[in-house]
Amino acid sequence: MSTNANHIESLPQVLLRATSPSRPGRRRRIGSFRLSSLDMDRFNALLASLAGDRAPLDCDQVVTAARALADASGPQSTPACIRQRLEQAGALTAMLADRGWQPANEAVEPASAVLGYLGGQDELIPDWIPQVGQLDDAILIDAAWPRLAAEVLSYQDFCRLRQVEAQLHQQEITAFRFDRRDWECARRAEAGLHEHQRRVRNSSYVPEVAGLFRVH
Repeated sequence: MSTNANHIESLPQVLLRATSPSRPGRRRRIGSFRLSSLDMDRFNALLASLAGDRAPLDCDQVVTAARALADASGPQSTPACIRQRLEQAGALTAMLADRGWQPANEAVEPASAVLGYLGGQDELIPDWIPQVGQLDDAILIDAAWPRLAAEVLSYQDFCRLRQVEAQLHQQEITAFRFDRRDWECARRAEAGLHEHQRRVRNSSYVPEVAGLFRVH
């Protein structure tokens, strides 16, 4: 799947605005569900651990964003900005579960924190709410993604080159060893091949044409 940020729709802008301590948090209900201040505090603590530059959210911001997304989507459809971030979470799940890949140390903690929240029971918004039940998941993934994007792209390239190696060996990918070190070697070899091909395109193996001569 693609994780190119150019193809990811933005979350509602209301989620990116800093709140004022004196601003009353009027809205608390998404459909029949009422957001809890305690759950909001826990969510903000996790959000801060994933992205310290993110301002804490209040219930009104989350509800306003949820209502805007629900109004703009079909009655049974998940908004694209949420769906795309859940696909990113799927890439995180695959990356941590792949026994051939050794994630960089700095990516393990945020990836585990995000997936732990998504698989837990103490979510800010219950998943059963139509359309926007996973908005809180999308917010966390969005906050953590700057710390994870490069590692996920590396993992996806690892999967590509592992598949190439499997085809060269005429084997299933589980039938031979291919780990992060092998990927790094294969990537360097591929880069060397591309550089060689570039030089060939800009030059020629054909010897220079000899000058004209006369027979006396």
